[in-house]
Amino acid sequence: MVEKLKELFVFRELLLNLVKRELKVKYKKSILGFFWSLLNPILTTIVFTFVFAVLLRIQPPVLRYGAIFSFPVFLLCALLPWNFLSISLSLSINSIVGNGNLVKKVYFPREILPSSTVLANLINFCLELLVLFVLLAFLGSRFFLYLPLLIAITIIQTLFTIGMCLIFSCLNVYFRDIQHLLGIILMIWFYATPIIYPFEYVLQMSHKLPWLPFVYKLNPMATFVLAYRSILYECQPPSLFLLGYAVVVSLLTLYFGYLFFNAYEPTFAEEI
Repeated sequence: MVEKLKELFVFRELLLNLVKRELKVKYKKSILGFFWSLLNPILTTIVFTFVFAVLLRIQPPVLRYGAIFSFPVFLLCALLPWNFLSISLSLSINSIVGNGNLVKKVYFPREILPSSTVLANLINFCLELLVLFVLLAFLGSRFFLYLPLLIAITIIQTLFTIGMCLIFSCLNVYFRDIQHLLGIILMIWFYATPIIYPFEYVLQMSHKLPWLPFVYKLNPMATFVLAYRSILYECQPPSLFLLGYAVVVSLLTLYFGYLFFNAYEPTFAEEI
């Protein structure tokens, strides 16, 4: 694996150029350009706020001093990291198949292709967070006290996302149905993660299903969402259990994704 990391370092310019290409292609001939990255979560937040906060009357928990009480902000703190994962998966799943000519003709570490998609989306995610920071600061939030933890969580989620993208992009080379199943998987995963509802709703069911909160937190994205929301919305550090679990799951996912991807990489050109 050390040799592979050295090889990736050698091809770092190719990775950088692919990231630039991803960013350019995404907004090519688009009038609003990057602002679509902001407009999509904003419109989604408006719709979800009307449906879940106004019609269904789902309310975020009452928090301690220094935090804020706003369903749109409560939603955005979880929706942005979720979009980072879901968009990265949706775009990277065809990164090998879609670059078949490049894969067949030129040698380079193939994992650069899905990784470049993730890094391009990471840039969009960070810019979206900056906009959210402005809103939080305007509302008087003290999230800035825990910015180092936020940076750490973002890096950890990026490692997890790269691992997931390596797995799905590899699977799609051999089973093209995966790209069609991904939408269903993401939809189920979305509602199994406390994005549009508080985790307290899950805790309220623990008297009937005592095992539910523990099993629920095994969902890696639930862990990430709770960590982001803890810092950005609740203005307090996430629990050590959440941080530790996020680190372990992310590293294992990245390692397994790397092994899985490299085990089948030699036959990519034959299958595409």
